[in-house]
Amino acid sequence: MTRFLIGLACLVLLGCGGELPKPNPLPSGAAYEGVWDTNWGQMELHQEGRHVHGTYKGFRNGSVSGDTNGDLFVFRWTQVESRQWGRGYLQMSPDGAKLEGNWGYRKNYHDGGRWWATRAN
Repeated sequence: MTRFLIGLACLVLLGCGGELPKPNPLPSGAAYEGVWDTNWGQMELHQEGRHVHGTYKGFRNGSVSGDTNGDLFVFRWTQVESRQWGRGYLQMSPDGAKLEGNWGYRKNYHDGGRWWATRAN
C-alpha cells in the first residue's frame, strides 16, 4: 500500500507540470531572436532582454511568450483557432543552432509532447 501511495503521489506531482531542465549559460553570441523551423511549423521569435515572444504557423497557428534563463526559454503558448493554451520550454544547444524541449496543456510542461526547432537559413 505504501508503494502505491508513493507512486500515486509521483504521478500527481508530474501531472502538475514536472520538472524543467537545469539552465546553463547562453552560448556566446547566441540569441533566441530569429526564424526557426519547428516540428509545429515555422516560428518567429523576438527578444527584448530576457523576455521572448513570437508566433508560429503551420500545423496550428499560435503564439509563445515567456522569459529566458540562460539557454532555457520557458513560455506560455496559445492557439488562435482552438483557444487551447499551455506551457512549454525550449533549451538552446551549445552552438545556438537548435532548440529542444517539451510542451503541455494548461499548467503542465510535459503532457503534450516534444517541441524542437532548428534555426532557419
